[in-house]
Amino acid sequence: MKTRLPLTAAEVLQAGHWFRREDRLFEIIAWDAKAPLRVVARATDATSDQIFMLTDLFAPTPLTRFAATRAELGESPTGATQPPASVVDAASLPAHLLRRADHIITTVEAVQAAIEQLRRRQQVAAQPTLLTEITRQACQALPTPVSVSGYYVYRKLYQAHHGDRALLATALHRQTFGKTRLDANAQHFIDTIIRRFYRSNPPLRAETVYGIAQQLWEHNRHWWLNHEQTGASGGEELIERLLAGRQAIDGLLADPQQVQHLTQIQLPSRAWFYGYISWFNAQPGDGAQAYITRQGRADWEANFLLFDRFAQTATLPLQYVFADHYKLDVLHVDDEFREVLGRLWLTLLIDAYSRAVLGVFLAYEAPNIESIQGALRHAIWPKADLAAFGIDLPWTCYGIPHRLFLDNAWAHQSHSLESLVKALAGGGCYTQMELVFRPSYQARYGGLVERIFGNLAGQLRARLPGALLRPDQRHWHNSSQGACLLYRDVVRIVHQLVVDYLHTPHRELGGLTPHEQWLAGLQLMTPVPPPFTPHLARCFWRLHPDPRRATANGLALFDLHYWDPALDGLRSPDRQGHRRSFHLRYDPADVSRIAVFEEGQWLGDGYARELRLPDGSYEPTSLWELTLAKDLARQQSPRRTAHPHSWLVHLLETRELIAQRQEEQKLIRRRLQQLREHRRGRPATASAAAIKLPVAEAGPLPDIAQALAKQVTQDSDPRMQLLEALREVL
Repeated sequence: MKTRLPLTAAEVLQAGHWFRREDRLFEIIAWDAKAPLRVVARATDATSDQIFMLTDLFAPTPLTRFAATRAELGESPTGATQPPASVVDAASLPAHLLRRADHIITTVEAVQAAIEQLRRRQQVAAQPTLLTEITRQACQALPTPVSVSGYYVYRKLYQAHHGDRALLATALHRQTFGKTRLDANAQHFIDTIIRRFYRSNPPLRAETVYGIAQQLWEHNRHWWLNHEQTGASGGEELIERLLAGRQAIDGLLADPQQVQHLTQIQLPSRAWFYGYISWFNAQPGDGAQAYITRQGRADWEANFLLFDRFAQTATLPLQYVFADHYKLDVLHVDDEFREVLGRLWLTLLIDAYSRAVLGVFLAYEAPNIESIQGALRHAIWPKADLAAFGIDLPWTCYGIPHRLFLDNAWAHQSHSLESLVKALAGGGCYTQMELVFRPSYQARYGGLVERIFGNLAGQLRARLPGALLRPDQRHWHNSSQGACLLYRDVVRIVHQLVVDYLHTPHRELGGLTPHEQWLAGLQLMTPVPPPFTPHLARCFWRLHPDPRRATANGLALFDLHYWDPALDGLRSPDRQGHRRSFHLRYDPADVSRIAVFEEGQWLGDGYARELRLPDGSYEPTSLWELTLAKDLARQQSPRRTAHPHSWLVHLLETRELIAQRQEEQKLIRRRLQQLREHRRGRPATASAAAIKLPVAEAGPLPDIAQALAKQVTQDSDPRMQLLEALREVL
């Protein structure tokens, strides 16, 4: 099976290709890799050329679709950049396997047709139908008869691969197909060559690396280290001597102590070597594990994981990207009551080549799978929200990381993130991201991103009110009293600090800014992100780990039942007659809707029937609200299982209670302000006069006290005591 290579900017943006944007067709006139951010194109309904910024074309909205010809965009609105289905190329399979596959398909279909004819004849003749007997007759009626057991084997293969000729031929390979028969010492020789030359910077082509291996193999007269004898920790000096290539092997062969550690090996074929290289590129996780198994973890970390080596050996943008989380040292307040809220968690993705920040994500929750997926979503496509923050400086850093380094937190060990990585690759059309987990309790592995966190913390403490100071500085001011920024203010300030960092010269970059270093790297490699389709947008939702099956009530999740008329076909069985299983994705901020996936393909959205409103819309409900309503229902009816309608009522009651408590809090604050003005003996100010309630508004006080008394007693609720004091004074 041929490996699909990721699309490059040179392929997508070459002159003569087309793209569709906002229902208009454009022909690409020119694009220069040395100035990669400018694309010259001409619309079909215009005579003059138009210049587009690459960041605008690759932005998530409006969606831009590319194709090699105009006909592809005109015939298929979905565009040519949609990831193709995962299929096997029949042209790459041996002819004898294809002939066997054709024979199996012909035999199974002929027997099934004969069985159907015999069954109808017996039904017309009112004879009893014996499936085994008519199957035997159908098998014997073939031009080349087959046994019943042989037919059952053919039918099993036919059903397992849905009658697909290429898939069936692939399944007929021998069990050892694709597995190496290479000697362990020859395998060690190839691994050493790949480590020394193919993984070097700058990287060499596979053809060049194989030529080097062939020259060294001939120079050493087929001798190599006996790896099985010396083990993983021995023979480093001998390996360096064999790889030197300047001295003849005769000196080693004449030394009795050295020759006992040598053995003759066979050089693998060029085709095998290319396949092995492709395996390393296509299966980076398995390749990493194989490298660790053969060379040891210490050697793997020394070559691939240490921060110092990343900073020195990164040769392209997006080659190594680090992710980490940081709890902002600043307090902020809510929009309505100006109450102090908790600190926000900041997630950053930073590129080792340019030191540029690729993506950010802010959330109240502790780091979870939404944090890293939200930062990835912000990083992969060009930033389109800078104008809303009043930021004029450019931020043109975007793209799919080649390797994303995460800490070993439990939140990152997720099937949801792994499924997202596969969806972003688009079946090989785009970059296949590799997830690498840093060792636990090893702070040096995240030094690159920790440095910018320290920089941000210092600027936040110096610039913002409500910042949490160091212990030796906390006597300067009270952070809670100084907090006045809203959530949107913190988001804007963080974006501004990140952009300022991007345009600050770095000594490690030779005086260049991270943004200038990134632009220099774009001349070597221009990233091509996948189109931000509705399918891909839902891949950023959280994946539920357990599959679901469609029942008469729909798809069950969170004790809700999701369905939509467009999903009617989900209840039908598959081609083998089995019930189908589906994976569901959901947004924790609104569980009234889920996305339904089958084998990685988005089938549509389902809506919670229990959350349907009379007007046909659905009540937006977060996951924590749903959990709270269930808990309240269980507390009131501990002996009975709460039904959906009962805890949905509790959900609405909880919202009403929260709104009531907010009104009470607002009223208490107004009365406290009046009480302070009264005790000071000063005349009421204009603001106090505006806040002062008329006599008619003082009436609801007993009603509020009565409502509060239903929840708790007067002795245990301090709000009741406060209301009583206010009633006496006012």
